[in-house]
This record gives sequence, C-alpha cells and structure tokens, in this order.
Amino acid sequence: MEGQRPATKRDIPWSVVAFGLVALYAVLLVFLNREEVEIDFVFFSGRISKLVLILLCLGIGFAGGFLFDRWRERRRRST
Repeated sequence: MEGQRPATKRDIPWSVVAFGLVALYAVLLVFLNREEVEIDFVFFSGRISKLVLILLCLGIGFAGGFLFDRWRERRRRST
C-alpha cells in the first residue's frame, strides 16, 4: 500500500499525551487551591476551599448561561 508508513515504536499516541496533560493540570489545580477562604453568601457566611469556590462559580455560570439561552430561544420562537 502506497502512502502509508509502517508503525514504529516511536509513534506518539497524542490522545494519551493530551489526557496526561489534562490530568496533570487537574491535579495541580486541586493542590494549588486547597487553601480555605471566607465567603459571604446573602444570608450566611462560611469557609470553603478555593477549589470548591471555583467549581461553584463555574456551576452558577453554566446554569445561568443555559437558562439564558433557553429564555432567548423561547422569545425568538414567540416572535
């Protein structure tokens, strides 16, 4: 078969390398954000780790974007 080169031991599985880098990033994110911070909610306050705070903000942002997109789509259909 022309145009295909034989597989060698030096071929790099890029998906495994990318997964390894993402896993390393996740581990570093956890270890570097273990410090607890004071957070004031509307009716109470508490101490949580920075990582939990980051995940909470991401979740709120995702939910807000999802709900805004549904609201916008509903308005577009009713017009």
